[in-house]
Formats: sequence, structure tokens, C-alpha cells
Amino acid sequence: MRKLTIAMLGAAMMMSLTAASAKEKEPKPVEMSEVELAALQKREIPSGVDVVFRSSISALQEMGYVNINASKDAGTITAETDAKSKLVYNIFWGFGKKKLTQLASVFVEPISPTLTRMSVKLQTVEAKARMGSSYSDGKPVVFAEPYNAFYTEFEKALSVRTVEAAAPVAPAAGAVVTPVAIPAGPTQ
Repeated sequence: MRKLTIAMLGAAMMMSLTAASAKEKEPKPVEMSEVELAALQKREIPSGVDVVFRSSISALQEMGYVNINASKDAGTITAETDAKSKLVYNIFWGFGKKKLTQLASVFVEPISPTLTRMSVKLQTVEAKARMGSSYSDGKPVVFAEPYNAFYTEFEKALSVRTVEAAAPVAPAAGAVVTPVAIPAGPTQ
């Protein structure tokens, strides 16, 4: 009986070591080079600027961004994720707060009536407050996954808006369409 218990304990330890080493071997996201990042951030979309602009806002909303500010005239959209702050302690500075958010900046500009250039920049910002002062430190997101997630949501929104724009507008149910009489000449 004692041999069986020791064998079971040994097997359990081996399984936990195997599980721990499996966790360590999970692939880490690969940082992109500056050239790869620049190529991922810019796209030319074969659609009008209005459709691309509205689709970008929709994609950010679907991804959970809040505080979305958009200026159609300037072609800019900025948004941030909602984050909760946590209380931290530093032996030199005492108690403070730390908050991590993600910011998105989208720039949309028309190239032609049916072609639009879009530039997306994502960054992670860590805001800290302690002893009455606060500061923030931002770093660009250099991994492909958040950009790919944005483009996936953007493509969904773009396809919906493209179909809506192509669909003919039908008169409302029960509406009667009648020709308008145009006078043949000037009336006196």
C-alpha cells in the first residue's frame, strides 16, 4: 500500500512538472520590425471615405473602445479602452495608483472617390499617480494580433456598409409613387 502511495505521489509530481513546462513553452508574440509595423498600420481600402470612416468607428466600438472622438472633416478618430486603476506601493514614493489603457488613433483620407487610405496606430499607456503628481508613459503596440483584430472587425463593418450602400432604396410600405407634373413653359 505504501509503495502504491509513493508511486502515485511520484506520478502526480511528474504530471505537475510536465504541465509547468508546457506553460513555459507557450509561444510569446513576436515583435514586428519598424518596416513590418508600418506596413501593417497603413491600408488602402477600395471604398469611399464616408464608408471607411464609419466602419472604423464601428470596429473600435466592437473591440470595446470607449471615449471615441471623431472628426470627419480632419479624418481622425481617437479612442481608448476602459481600465480600472489599482493601488500600488513603492518604498520610496509610498502609495499611488497605476492604470493601463490602450489608445487607438485612426486617420482616414480620400485618395479618390472610390479609394481611401487608412492609417491605424495603437499604443499602450501606463498612467501613474502618486504624492499629488501624475504622469503617463506610452509605448506603441508592436505585435500583429491587436492590429489584425481591428482589421477583422473593420472588414465586417465595411462589408455591411458596402451592401447597404449598394442596395436600392425602396419606397416605404404603403407609399404611393406618382409622377410630378412639370410645367411645359413659363407661366404668367
